[in-house]
Amino acid sequence: MRYLQTWAVLFLGLPLLACSPGLNWRDVRPDQAPLLALFPCKPDAAERSLPLGDKEVLVKMLVCEADGALFTLASTDVKSESKLGETLDLWRKATLIQMKAGASNEKPFALRGALALPQASKVVAKGNKPDGSALTVHAAWFAVGTTVYQAAVYFSRETADANGAVADTYFSGLRLQ
Repeated sequence: MRYLQTWAVLFLGLPLLACSPGLNWRDVRPDQAPLLALFPCKPDAAERSLPLGDKEVLVKMLVCEADGALFTLASTDVKSESKLGETLDLWRKATLIQMKAGASNEKPFALRGALALPQASKVVAKGNKPDGSALTVHAAWFAVGTTVYQAAVYFSRETADANGAVADTYFSGLRLQ
């Protein structure tokens, strides 16, 4: 009987092992955006200027930190469809330069309902924080209307399999409505 109880506890407890206590996933909608994002923590809203090319743009961000990772969703309205591709490209380059990224793995990123632009991409790159410590980013850039988005997860730990699974959950939770 004791043997059966042990197996029952193990069998029923296995699904709970797949949930990390540090990640409490929830749907979040940025203010007045047609986008729904899945965050593992309650994000704070912020704004900052971001230098892109020869000018600065105002970027609205949602940011939270959970389980040793920083989750961000940022956007800026470029007000012109003709500037979308250039802004996506400049933003990707600025992110990689800022973290002094070495080689990166880049591929196209197609979010259902987003504009099909050749500059829409997803990158996994390793670099450094300003203090020199290691940093890995999984980031995607895409556009909806005249708004450009960057979704990113920054990891300071080197657990590639776990990082990839967490980033995949975050990116698969991006939905346009």
